[in-house]
Amino acid sequence: MSAAPIGTGFGDAARSAPTLEALPPAPRRPVQWRRAWRQVQIIWEGRPEAQLDAAYSINDALGGMNDERLLRRLLARGDGRALLARQPDLPALLADRAALRALPEGSFGRAYLAFAERHGLNSRKLVESQHRMSRDFGRLDPLRQWLSDRLTVLHDLWHVLAGYDATHAGESALICFSIPQGMLYRPMPVFVVMMLLARHLSPRCAFQAFERGRRAARLVAQPFEELLAEPLEVVRARLAIAPAEIGHAGRVPPSMLIPA
Repeated sequence: MSAAPIGTGFGDAARSAPTLEALPPAPRRPVQWRRAWRQVQIIWEGRPEAQLDAAYSINDALGGMNDERLLRRLLARGDGRALLARQPDLPALLADRAALRALPEGSFGRAYLAFAERHGLNSRKLVESQHRMSRDFGRLDPLRQWLSDRLTVLHDLWHVLAGYDATHAGESALICFSIPQGMLYRPMPVFVVMMLLARHLSPRCAFQAFERGRRAARLVAQPFEELLAEPLEVVRARLAIAPAEIGHAGRVPPSMLIPA
């Protein structure tokens, strides 16, 4: 898991990446209104055992082609093409608790492990839930299936990088952070309005989170498998993610940030 400099070493991997023309057309994903409304009702019911599936289901029901836009952006970048050519199995790596525990203290991987254990997160279960709730995962080509799985587990890695906890305030901040990174799924604007109305986050904190995401490196293209052994603060600096105490100068909700 030794890190390689970001933005270098593409070489043959980038040249051997697939082209969009060589892939089958992506399935269209229109809105499924009845299904979306039912998932909203399930979320409001607050049953813990149903929340994960409902969250993935409402995102799937609202449809859209955001994954396809992200794929096109990856294909337009050297580091993105190198990643698509190699297709490393990030969900399996994050599920290997023993390997993560063997990483150095203070590393990105150990910080992720602490976050995952504190919140009871399991990358395999997240991917399995996403598969169950997807209307078309089984019809996707292998490359798009790989990308879908990777995007599913990137969310919690970004929690750690940004320092936002898995709480109402922290999730709200991460949504704002993720939007300028290209994670503009159809539910996102609705969630932003809801979180502001519910006062999970102030407009100032929402803007600051957005700015942190806008100024950061393009995270979707990064080889996170190679970064997990690196010190967390080194990875943040390399990816141009400002420390939370700088990016959020002023008062923030106590539950927004991951406890020190």
